Amino acid sequence: MPRPCHARATFHHATVSLIKGDTYIVRALRPLLSALLISLSAGLCVMATQDRPLPPTIQSDRTDHVLYMATHDGVAQTATALSRPHGWDDVMQALAQGRPEAARIVATVLPQTDARTARSLEHTLQRLLPRQPAMVLSATEPNAAATGSTRNICSPTGMSTTWRRQAEQAVTTVHDIRLATRAQTCLHTLQHRAPSA
Repeated sequence: MPRPCHARATFHHATVSLIKGDTYIVRALRPLLSALLISLSAGLCVMATQDRPLPPTIQSDRTDHVLYMATHDGVAQTATALSRPHGWDDVMQALAQGRPEAARIVATVLPQTDARTARSLEHTLQRLLPRQPAMVLSATEPNAAATGSTRNICSPTGMSTTWRRQAEQAVTTVHDIRLATRAQTCLHTLQHRAPSA
């Protein structure tokens, strides 16, 4: 049976050895831990900056809210609200997901937006045309002189040859009778205006 002082000394010696051993291990692992933390931080930053679609429930709520605004607050007021920075992002994400209510918002509100916003939205609709032809066509305005017209959206001016080919193929798959005139206008525009790129 060791004496209390001897037992205390043995415990202290064991503790010091353990701490020293841990210190050496921590020193050896320090560069690895630092690299791991940097990688984790970088990964989180990349994930945060990616433009991912919102989850369906959040997306649905926000799009429904804009529809409510357009119905109850008026189109002009809704256009003003959406013209704020990133105001149209939710609507365009919903359109990219093929949601008809987003097409209704664009068709209703786009003609009331300011010129700069209208140009930006038209360009976004052009890029979406090969992916969501029916949704984009239903969001366009048949009147050629109007903002967001089918001719503006389907114009290959400034777009690549690849885009024009993909857009043509996509529009030929639209068989909704309600979009027949717009689909014909779009195909005619795509086929008869020479692209600049």
